[in-house]
Amino acid sequence: DGLTGADRRTILNHARGNPLALVELPVIWGSAGAEVRRAVSAMVPLSTRLERAFAARIQELPAATRDALLIAAVNAEESLIEVLAGTAILSDSRVTTEILEPAQQAHLITYDEVIIRFRHPLIRSGVLYSEPLSRRQAAHAAMNDVLLSYPYRCVWHQAQAVDGPDDNVADLLEASHLESIARGSVAIAVAALERSAQLTTDSRRRGRRLLVAAQLAFALGDNDRVSRLVEAAEGNDLSDLDLARAEWMREIFSEGKLGDSTRILELCEFAARCAESGEHDLALDLLAGASLRSWWAVADPAARDRVITVAESLTGLQDNPLCIRAIAATEPLVRGRQTGLRLAAINAGSVADVDQLRDLGMAARAVGAEVLAAGFLDSAESKLREQGKLGLLPHVLTVQAAVCLDLGDWRRTAHSLEEAHRLAAETNQPNWEFGAAAVEAMFNGLTGNTEKALRRAEDLERTFSQPKSNVFRSLALIARGAAYLSAGQHAPAYAVLEPLLDPSDPRHHPRESYSAIMLLAEAGAGSGSRAAARAVVARMEILAETTQSPVIAVQLLYARPVLADDDDAERLFRLGLAQDLTRWPWPRARIQLAYGDWLRRNRRLAESREPLRSALATFDLIGATGWARQARVGLRAAGERVSATSAAPAESQMTAQEMQIARLAAEGLSNREIGQRLYLSPRTVGSHLYRIFPKLGIRSRSQLSAHLGGP
Repeated sequence: DGLTGADRRTILNHARGNPLALVELPVIWGSAGAEVRRAVSAMVPLSTRLERAFAARIQELPAATRDALLIAAVNAEESLIEVLAGTAILSDSRVTTEILEPAQQAHLITYDEVIIRFRHPLIRSGVLYSEPLSRRQAAHAAMNDVLLSYPYRCVWHQAQAVDGPDDNVADLLEASHLESIARGSVAIAVAALERSAQLTTDSRRRGRRLLVAAQLAFALGDNDRVSRLVEAAEGNDLSDLDLARAEWMREIFSEGKLGDSTRILELCEFAARCAESGEHDLALDLLAGASLRSWWAVADPAARDRVITVAESLTGLQDNPLCIRAIAATEPLVRGRQTGLRLAAINAGSVADVDQLRDLGMAARAVGAEVLAAGFLDSAESKLREQGKLGLLPHVLTVQAAVCLDLGDWRRTAHSLEEAHRLAAETNQPNWEFGAAAVEAMFNGLTGNTEKALRRAEDLERTFSQPKSNVFRSLALIARGAAYLSAGQHAPAYAVLEPLLDPSDPRHHPRESYSAIMLLAEAGAGSGSRAAARAVVARMEILAETTQSPVIAVQLLYARPVLADDDDAERLFRLGLAQDLTRWPWPRARIQLAYGDWLRRNRRLAESREPLRSALATFDLIGATGWARQARVGLRAAGERVSATSAAPAESQMTAQEMQIARLAAEGLSNREIGQRLYLSPRTVGSHLYRIFPKLGIRSRSQLSAHLGGP
């Protein structure tokens, strides 16, 4: 290949493991002169080095080929016929596909009868880097002439071809962003609004367009761009409403200081002023920010009351999903019954808007309606992936993981947590990153990973040592209690769980704490604290009646018989198992285990085996290893031969990402479609499937559906 050992070492050093660089740099190095080598060696980011290297290669191509590459680079579509038409206008000559051959031979593009495609986005950037502004403007002007029958695309090229401010083009470009959103091209909509602002002469309108662009950029997870756009907008003469909009953007970007009731009141006042001006959507957005702060760290009563007052003053909007969410997150108990009735009247399948689905899912989780929450959040996740809204996906995945933990879909919990944690970090959303870590700590405790659960809980308690960090401190205590119980240590479990259900304790959270009722009952019964635990459960009975919260009601189905005297226990066990707990496999298995143990202790060995077998099957399926171990001990004591461990399901050998890929493939999605959902290349998806098949004991994609229960 003509490369020396020194050349190869230099290439490896600059590639730094980047796959594209490892492929492209040897080609560049071997064929380019000293100028290109200096460009590649320059101490600039790798992507920029490659862009410059590609630019140098492009300069060596025939003029007509360069024209075609430039047209392809400025065109948003990969249409061969559009590129040839634009090239003909730019070069003022008749062209054929022959002009593309040099670029294909140089490994810059691929094309067929319909499509022309750059081999990597950096090549497109290299093309644009190699051309002066005047040439890029000429290319956009050419595409403007080609696309006259597509007004929303045409105006983009028109906007790139003008030299200075042009309000007419700016207005057309702003209008076009709605078409882009309707077509699922949110990134293009952001670019259109930003360019529209650049062409706008009026300061107030320019600021408004930048703020709308920032809002869309947040949905994409591009927080650096959000910050830049908001800062640029605030340099303009903003109206009072747009000042409120900027406050809201700052709010969703920074997430603020936990426990800041003053800030909650400020957001409520902005919301009230927006409502008075008829800007109800913005008012609801601001209230959502205020309610989220109340959720992370329970606000003072005056601040919570103000959120509810403003929300209920929005006439005709009480059934708006964002209003439902704001009320539910602020007062999950006081407004639980009212919120539950509103949610039950809504069918997830009838809601098309992804933001509304997300709001409804979070509201349902807030009041403990986990089954409803699962439906809303599943639909929201699917739509967020389709629309590429990375900024909102960590929110849905984190809440979804907590819902699945309560219900008993623990394999789904693991998958959601892995991705939520990564995306929250990548999009710079620390509270959601901590939220995912807190749910993960509980997950580790429940699945018997005691050491990891205790370590994560300690990290959370150290990070959130201040009093007003209720949600994180309460989840840390649940993680500790679950870890102790999973290891059979009832006394320390009760000691950490009891404060959770005391509203006067700073670690109490008015929703999360109630996912610990079953754990507290078990710890109390096993540690000699039965009387104290009964007093706590008596308070929960009152809450269950007043709030109608499903999560409290289901957890009490276990707590009542476990803490009851023997005269009442069997009736209460049977009452719990008579309920429809199909969607709640974890609580159902817990009741079965406790009932089986009760029957065994009362020398009814034959009767005890059936509930113990059912509990064991569920625990093994969902990965509840500590409780599965207890079920095995009970079965052996009841006279049934049972192995020390069950064979782990094949799925347990797979990583969370592999499981996601397998399930999507089982649903019939292609590698490209899976890659678009999970933000992976089709080749990476194929590589994962190659490793997945042996783990599942199958040989082809067609067997995935039957193995994983796909359609």
